[in-house]
Amino acid sequence: MAESLLDPKALELLRMLDRDQPGSFSEFVRMFVHEAPDLVKKMEQAHLAGDPEALGNAAHYLRSAALAMGAVQLVEVCHGLEHLGAAQIQAPDMGARLDDLRRRTRDALILLLQEVPQI
Repeated sequence: MAESLLDPKALELLRMLDRDQPGSFSEFVRMFVHEAPDLVKKMEQAHLAGDPEALGNAAHYLRSAALAMGAVQLVEVCHGLEHLGAAQIQAPDMGARLDDLRRRTRDALILLLQEVPQI
């Protein structure tokens, strides 16, 4: 299951970095675990404020971090939220899209924490 949700190539790259600089993989995961929920909150707040630019900025940052961590499904969700216009972020389906964002973020966090038991 983890293989389909986390890109094995991204994980291997992170593990290679860890071999060169021990503890770096754990540190990257720690930063992601700390930042991802804050970015989701920023996206939710931007949605409520009707601010597509703020939502797009937070989605872009989370997408970039998720890509580096190999969280492919989270990357897809963020990509879909990154370039929405004002009317789109007020659309009826935004609640479901944000639910999906929260679920994919949670799944990525759980799987990444399982990859780095020393955190």
